[in-house]
Amino acid sequence: MDLSPLHPNLTVADPRAAIDFYVAGLGAEVIDTITAGDAIIHSDLRISTRAGSSTFTVAAAFPAEGAVAPEPDGATTGSFTLYVDDADASHARAVAAGATSTQEPGDWFPGFRQAAVRCPAGHRWFFAQVADDVTAADVQRASDAWMAQQQA
Repeated sequence: MDLSPLHPNLTVADPRAAIDFYVAGLGAEVIDTITAGDAIIHSDLRISTRAGSSTFTVAAAFPAEGAVAPEPDGATTGSFTLYVDDADASHARAVAAGATSTQEPGDWFPGFRQAAVRCPAGHRWFFAQVADDVTAADVQRASDAWMAQQQA
């Protein structure tokens, strides 16, 4: 099986609905699914962009094992960033498939455009469109400016 070295596991309340969203809203490809009766207890998906290919698992919640799904409108402890060619189009596609916009597409600074959504399963996804000439120093300067605004 061709899986990426870092392979996050997303716990969701409704794996079938989450998989349908990730295919329609993020362009994911289903690699495999493992079922127990009618329930999907594990699946592997792949998202590919010009930046590369990553895989992840979508699985049912098993609270007795400590695997709980986020509430769709509640807090989440993690987020995922997809480096894309067009943040606006990626955001629009995800929203059309059922995601809630949490950050409309916008330029953070020249060469860096970002948008964010909350998927129906409750996970947060960022779409980042980054020019090839953007450096870590550029991101640091923008982060410093953003933090100064937050503290003002």
